[in-house]
Amino acid sequence: MTRLKTLLLCGYCSLALAVAGCQEEKRSAEPPRPVRAVIAKPVALSEEVAQTGEIQATIETDLGFRIDGRVATRNVEVGMDVTKGQLLATLDPNDVQNGVRTAEAEVKRADAEEGLARSGLDRQRTLFDKHFVARARVEEAEVGWRTASARLSVAKTELQSARNKLTYTELRAPDAAIVSAVAVNAGQVVNAGQTAIKLASTHERDAIFNVSERVYTAVPSDVQVEVALLSDPGVKVIGLIRDASPTADPATRTYRVRIRLPDAPPAMTLGATVTGRLVLPGKPLIVLPASALTNEDGKPAVFVVQPSTQELVRKPVMVARYTATQALVESGLAEGDAVVTAGVSKLRPGQKVAYDAAQVAQ
Repeated sequence: MTRLKTLLLCGYCSLALAVAGCQEEKRSAEPPRPVRAVIAKPVALSEEVAQTGEIQATIETDLGFRIDGRVATRNVEVGMDVTKGQLLATLDPNDVQNGVRTAEAEVKRADAEEGLARSGLDRQRTLFDKHFVARARVEEAEVGWRTASARLSVAKTELQSARNKLTYTELRAPDAAIVSAVAVNAGQVVNAGQTAIKLASTHERDAIFNVSERVYTAVPSDVQVEVALLSDPGVKVIGLIRDASPTADPATRTYRVRIRLPDAPPAMTLGATVTGRLVLPGKPLIVLPASALTNEDGKPAVFVVQPSTQELVRKPVMVARYTATQALVESGLAEGDAVVTAGVSKLRPGQKVAYDAAQVAQ
């Protein structure tokens, strides 16, 4: 009985080995799987970038009074157009006018003293010529006249300063502009230099954009930017970069770029929303169908056919950007690699495949 069991067990083992051998032989005899493939070939592709921004004045000026005082009048409101020399606001001039009157009186007094000293000098010179006085008296009179003359000069300078100070009670527009902000009201006491009114010049306008680091580092300084109104794309102008922020905004991590707009259309008013378009210079990228992508450890990858063995190798790749139907690969592939483009979810590394080389080369 034991011998019979042994024989049966040996028979089962022989049968299992035979079946496994047949399966292995069947796998080794499995024909290569037909696949579609493309040959990797880097192509320099330009990229159009569109960004939304706004129109701002090239020159914005914070105006303030040059002296302390109490605001007497304010003649403008936000949004008003002003012309060069237009009166914007005034300070109470009473104290300054009193200073002017005091300086005028001081000039009159100094002028009288200078006239008296000059007459005395002339008299002493006449007496000296007739030998009635010594030369020392003449020299003493000359000193007195020079002192009085100097006092008169100082008094005139102080009067001019007082009159200038009187003009400082008036705040006038340095050029044609638009009032963009108002920070004072009548009756308010202000310090010298304190911002009272902000003006935006109407002579030149810029388009301001906040761009990502990728665009900021890729754009050359002489690039041309097409700027068009968001509300009316037909209103557009070609601009150049005026300046760019050297550091990123700490909150948004974007860079501020200012585009100069020569002869900007009147419709591009201050604060208008615009769209800026530019073409970035291309760098070598390999264009693949989106169907060619698989993944390895959660990162993009593709299957490449080894030319010597016709077996598949999975290669991780870095994708620069995507379109609706394509993936633009920046690195991970070499020129001439045969990349499988369909059915990648059913493929495995090391699998033998076959493809039409003539069709791939087309």
